[in-house]
Amino acid sequence: MNNSVRITNLKLKNYRNHRELSIIPKKDIIVIYGKNGSGKTNILESISLMNSNGGFRNANLTDLIPENHYGPLELFGANFQIKFNSDIYSVGLGLKKKGENLIKIIKVDNITTKSENLKKKISFFWIVPRMSHLLQSTAMERRAFIDMMISSVDKSYSERLQEYKKLKRERLNILKNKNFQNHEKWLDIIERRICSSGLIICDSRRTFLKSLNNRLKVINDKTESLILELNGTLDKILREKPALFVEEYFIEKLKENRFKDSISGRTNFSANKTDLVIYDIKKRKEVKNFSTGEQKLIIISIILAFIEFLKKAKTEQLIFLLDDIFSYLDSNYISSLLQELSKLNIQTWITDVRADWILNSPILKGMIHKINIGDKHFKVPNIKI
Repeated sequence: MNNSVRITNLKLKNYRNHRELSIIPKKDIIVIYGKNGSGKTNILESISLMNSNGGFRNANLTDLIPENHYGPLELFGANFQIKFNSDIYSVGLGLKKKGENLIKIIKVDNITTKSENLKKKISFFWIVPRMSHLLQSTAMERRAFIDMMISSVDKSYSERLQEYKKLKRERLNILKNKNFQNHEKWLDIIERRICSSGLIICDSRRTFLKSLNNRLKVINDKTESLILELNGTLDKILREKPALFVEEYFIEKLKENRFKDSISGRTNFSANKTDLVIYDIKKRKEVKNFSTGEQKLIIISIILAFIEFLKKAKTEQLIFLLDDIFSYLDSNYISSLLQELSKLNIQTWITDVRADWILNSPILKGMIHKINIGDKHFKVPNIKI
């Protein structure tokens, strides 16, 4: 597989606690280490902003500016040089005022563009600390985890999700009108489009999880009995009935719920009314009832299964971001994860507090560009984050 997307230069200016910072990666796996509060996560967050309005923290844009920064917004920014095949792009992220709010500005080769256009060139998959508690989190976060994996390798899926949200919003705007019955023909059209788009999303998730389940069987003996499923009404019916039957059922439910949705202001029957459920067939129970340590290892195993999936997929535009996920893993798991990532030939940015596990592994030392965030070269002042 020929993966050739790389960030070849990263520069931050007045970004959170970084007055000025410059990194030129020398290897495909970059480990940024240092004590808590030194700004390691801020670096990965700046990269994630290329793919998401608020980054992986879903941050308020005003929080990106240091508290004691009083200069113009032009002095704030994150700049990247990105190599894709033989082409080199300059990507700049900045902020500007729009009324009382801040908006993010993206420029590619000094030309302002939309984030959607940038996503066509590069995408990111990230793992952050809160994901280690994914099984105890919300259905929305678990669903977003699956959607992010699929979107990493299928651009059309990400566009489909956005289209689905837009159509639901359009329908709800009509239902806000007290006389929405007068727009029945238009509602019929929108609802049919919602159903068509929603079922494609359901089927994409189901197909992906089937592939992931097959790969979990061969990761190790602890994961061979794991099954990942979605428990939504549409997901269950799709497993038993033809797609045309399910589509008509979906349409009827939307029509039936019009008044209910107009009162509640939300779509009460949807492709997104679903949750990721993980079963252990041998133990005959859901893994959410396992110990915290077991759950964290299962999440890592799912990531390893995803890496196996990527080996068969075309991932020419993908970069990994792993933020402080090694604190609860032993050196064997860390080594296994990084060696599998290296086989993908994917650029991977990692943060850790100590990174002493690199020194203990001759194999990893040769694979990794290790960066001490406390090095004076980076000019990181002690500013409260």
